Amino acid sequence: MNVQFDNENRNRYYGLRVGDIVEERAFSSVLKGEVIEYCMDNNRVYIRTEQGNHVSVVCEYCTIIEKVEDKITK
Repeated sequence: MNVQFDNENRNRYYGLRVGDIVEERAFSSVLKGEVIEYCMDNNRVYIRTEQGNHVSVVCEYCTIIEKVEDKITK
């Protein structure tokens, strides 16, 4: 993925940005983690889970818990 792309306007990847804390609820499971990288398609991102695993998740199933902008201003 292009390193310069950061989805600042949140108009792709269902509004997710690298650095966001998200929760994915799908298929009777819940994953929570930080978005670490965009996938090549517009519907998936990689997150680092609370256990330290890197997992590809579907953006549509993710809820933003904390935006990266809010973490920077704290």
